[in-house]
Amino acid sequence: MRNRTKTYFIFGAIALSVVVLYLFYWLVGLEQITIGQLTRGLSRRSTRVVAMIMIAAIMAISSLKFQTMTQNRILTPSMIGFDSTFVLTQTVIVFVFGGFSTLISNPYYNFIITTTFMVLFSFLLYGLILRKGKNNLALLLLVGLVFRTLMSSLTSFLSRIIDPDDFVTVVSNTMPSLNNMNTDILWYLALPITLVVMVLMLRDLKYFDIMNLGEDQAKGLGVDYLKVTNRSLVYIAIMISVSTALVGSLTFLGLITVNLARERLKTDFHKPILILSTLAGVIFLVGGQFVLQTFRLNTSLAVFINLIGGLYMIYLLLKENKK
Repeated sequence: MRNRTKTYFIFGAIALSVVVLYLFYWLVGLEQITIGQLTRGLSRRSTRVVAMIMIAAIMAISSLKFQTMTQNRILTPSMIGFDSTFVLTQTVIVFVFGGFSTLISNPYYNFIITTTFMVLFSFLLYGLILRKGKNNLALLLLVGLVFRTLMSSLTSFLSRIIDPDDFVTVVSNTMPSLNNMNTDILWYLALPITLVVMVLMLRDLKYFDIMNLGEDQAKGLGVDYLKVTNRSLVYIAIMISVSTALVGSLTFLGLITVNLARERLKTDFHKPILILSTLAGVIFLVGGQFVLQTFRLNTSLAVFINLIGGLYMIYLLLKENKK
């Protein structure tokens, strides 16, 4: 318990440090700054910090629960195809209505349409695979991968036949970026939805400690395994949809942070893993943005996250193969 508290303190201190640096480091070297400039700068950066903390929590709880349900440490909800659904939705909107359509330029309309389509896709997928009352998550993953490939192919086809200017609009809207995140919809849509669904997911967290033992053991201990699984899949679909519509796809963030927390804490209880993986996510996102902006690196943090995540995934596969 003492080691766990020490770990929380270290990760919490690092997370707080990178948040403070991100909020105030830009003031270093300025000879004069007005109250208006300070207010605008802090307001813009604090909004991004809130969004990054929210995304870190979403990826942590979604990946943690998904790994428990699938009994696999290397799987994340993105494997089902949420990111491909997001890109295809944006491409279809531009293809049908044009790059200057209100459905693209208005962040509220765009967020509602994109999130709705992603949630409907997940409901369709769950309804087709899990409608017989069986917890067939393996089949769900396989079908999700097929749909992901299909949607990627459709997106590629539409991208080749649309106007080049519209293609630029699609790329700018779908490229994962924490610099160009859709902060307009953060306070009135994304954050309220996230808070409500997060509370519902936390209420079920106690069942997942038992579900770690396996489906048969969990049922024997009184857990309605299928009901909790289906409910959690819906919650995960909503959370990942909100996150993807806000900043784009961060496929490997949850994989990195959750497994890092598991390795550091050496426990299977979900609450401590969730806390530490959220703090790790904040360090990755806020700290990464701080480094990129400080050194003026003209690239997206998502590129580095996916690169590190891909290498880490290979490491986990090789590690599991040796057991």
